[in-house]
Amino acid sequence: MGLPTGDKVVRNNILFCNTHQIVTATGWAHAADGTITLATNLSSKVFTIPINGLKKDHRIKGFRIVGALGATTGLATVVDADLRKVTKGAGAVTDASVGAITQVSVEADTALDAEKTGLNERVVDDYQYYVKVTGTTANDVACDAAISGVEVDVD
Repeated sequence: MGLPTGDKVVRNNILFCNTHQIVTATGWAHAADGTITLATNLSSKVFTIPINGLKKDHRIKGFRIVGALGATTGLATVVDADLRKVTKGAGAVTDASVGAITQVSVEADTALDAEKTGLNERVVDDYQYYVKVTGTTANDVACDAAISGVEVDVD
């Protein structure tokens, strides 16, 4: 008996957890559970997650950011995630957006699982990829963020 014929869908995920790069002054902090957290009353704070393990000719089809957002009525917690590529250059590098998840804004405790689809970024030599995460929290004890990582979908 042969293999079935027809179309098939294959989804490869590359998971990135605990690979965060933060600077203490950014407001983001490492938590004991492996997440990166953002405390109350902070605005436009940034950290990055490097994307390693991509191979030449992979196609990045999408990505998602996962974690938890704490908030309360009338006071939002907001997260943006921007998949970016850095390329070599003479005298300077080029840093450009591949695709972004913008303004994930909640006013209640919410599981964060936001996704960007529809990408078709071909991985080539000399390109480096990372996700830039920006967070803002309101001035209330209920407002915080915990990012556990990103997932990148590749073909």
